[in-house]
Amino acid sequence: MILHLLGSRGVPTFLFGVMALLAGTAAARSTGPADFIFHLLGAALWTMFAVLVNIRPAPLRRGRSVIGVAAALISQLAFILIGLVAGSSGSGAVLVAGDLMLGTGLLFAIASVAFLGRCFGVLPDVRGLVTRGPYRIVRHPLYLGELTASLGIVVGAQRWAPALAAWLVCLSLQLVRTKYEERSLRAEFPEYAPYADRTKRLIPGLV
Repeated sequence: MILHLLGSRGVPTFLFGVMALLAGTAAARSTGPADFIFHLLGAALWTMFAVLVNIRPAPLRRGRSVIGVAAALISQLAFILIGLVAGSSGSGAVLVAGDLMLGTGLLFAIASVAFLGRCFGVLPDVRGLVTRGPYRIVRHPLYLGELTASLGIVVGAQRWAPALAAWLVCLSLQLVRTKYEERSLRAEFPEYAPYADRTKRLIPGLV
């Protein structure tokens, strides 16, 4: 029942819509240009999620592993937790570095979602194979963008220790998530194996 609700359009649309609204409200209340831009980018990303869950086709293959589904869902909560535990931003060069990572990560995530298009999904289902754009750089560019943006929050946070712990949880869950997503992709698309052989999973040239 829970998987059916999460895999439908209503629940994800509501949740993504709420996050987009909160980000948009935060942008309107921002006191500086940097905060305004970051919140606006966040609102754009959540809005894209909300739209895509309503125009995506039915899955070609459903991923219903309990571990894979749990990793997908908990990772999203962990990303939100980073912002909650980070507290106020610091200052100086460290804050600038964090802001650069945050902005770059959000832009990369938005570009990745744009190329992913109607193949977007919350659960580890398969709706198509995308190897263009950011997907030529890594196999999971959306997750790389999210991890980069959230690490920027950690770098610029005053309470960096709990924020870093939450980020490490996100990283671990995303690695588990990619494992189950790729298992379905390999089963559905024979061409995925050579693509995976020549393209790193999350970090260009490394992992």
